[in-house]
Amino acid sequence: MALRLIAAALLALHLAAGVVCAAASGRGAYDPSRVVQLSWRPRAFLHRGFLTDAECDHLISLAKDKLEKSMVADNDSGKSVMSEVRTSSGMFLEKKQVSSPYTG
Repeated sequence: MALRLIAAALLALHLAAGVVCAAASGRGAYDPSRVVQLSWRPRAFLHRGFLTDAECDHLISLAKDKLEKSMVADNDSGKSVMSEVRTSSGMFLEKKQVSSPYTG
């Protein structure tokens, strides 16, 4: 379940950055009635129907064994370092990995 939420959040960020993705309904248009504000601070929104179960499963399979503990930037050196306060994990997909039966 947590990986599904991570996958949905990653794709929601792409949408917010201006990447246009076809909606699960096939309309391919942004429908504000499908967006629910979960929190304003921090900002979190639920985009209903943004991904199908199959699309979530595909993203999970790409990320499954690649999650790494998130790092923070050191104030002095600017290098990435481990932190006790940072609890998240993440990973990045290369553009070629995103190609699938769902994205073309």
